[in-house]
Amino acid sequence: MFARIKSHYFGWIGLWVGAVAVLWSACEIDHGLRPIETRILGKILFQNAPPPYAAEARVVATRRFPPENLTSDVVFSDPLPFRRDGDAGQIDTVRYELVVEAGEYPAVGVLWRRGGEEWNITNILGIYTDPLQFAPRPVIIDEQQPVAENVDILADWELAYRDAYIEGNLYFVGDWPENTEILALGMFPIIPKSQIEFLTIKALDITIPLFRNEPYHYRTPVASGTYPFIAVFWKGKGSAVFDIKAVGFYACPTDSTMPRSVQVASGETVTGVDIVVDFSTLPGGVKYQKQGGSCPVGGRK
Repeated sequence: MFARIKSHYFGWIGLWVGAVAVLWSACEIDHGLRPIETRILGKILFQNAPPPYAAEARVVATRRFPPENLTSDVVFSDPLPFRRDGDAGQIDTVRYELVVEAGEYPAVGVLWRRGGEEWNITNILGIYTDPLQFAPRPVIIDEQQPVAENVDILADWELAYRDAYIEGNLYFVGDWPENTEILALGMFPIIPKSQIEFLTIKALDITIPLFRNEPYHYRTPVASGTYPFIAVFWKGKGSAVFDIKAVGFYACPTDSTMPRSVQVASGETVTGVDIVVDFSTLPGGVKYQKQGGSCPVGGRK
């Protein structure tokens, strides 16, 4: 009888051990039920060669646009492995993966950082956008789309050749249009006389906060040189690139319709380049003399 009890007892132990083994092995099997990691995937197409002082470049996704805090408003990817020997005729293609939380990201782009300096939101090489559009294209991560693919970005290293700064204040006049999508500061090597000449832009700052009434102080990195036309541009939601309107420009103090030129040398910072942003000029935008004039060079050094 003892033998039968012993056999029965050890039989139950054997069944229990076997069940545990089966359960353990089942836990080790991937049944495809794990949560999908939410992320953004795409390619970066680097154009031109980076400057020697470029330390790194990363993909960023902003939780708000424009971002106010690089720590809380921006998600960074790992450093991108770009080539340093590219030229104007080559495209350096790099694939990236950016792990993000579910939510809407109003802008996804590529930032670069100068060696020895902190990240600066104005150091933009390119943004994810639709063809012939100026504003960023939002990326939405949710249950229907836990992974956003083909978020490809053209990143132009030419925008990183900046060895000087221009700064000043923007003063806002009139009511902000409710459909405002973006307000940008552009700096040009010529006074644009046609829509197509606006494509000659040499520096662009799209980090101006929206819907504020108090003056905004900007400090924009630029390449050293002469800028005959510095202006602020307004874009409404859904409008095409050629529907963007100038709503203010750096003007001659003796003639508010005449653009005033700014010269900045390498290593310099030119201050006092103040602009009145007048929303009452919409929908047509502000008017300016396209031939230029004899206004003295502006700004303070």
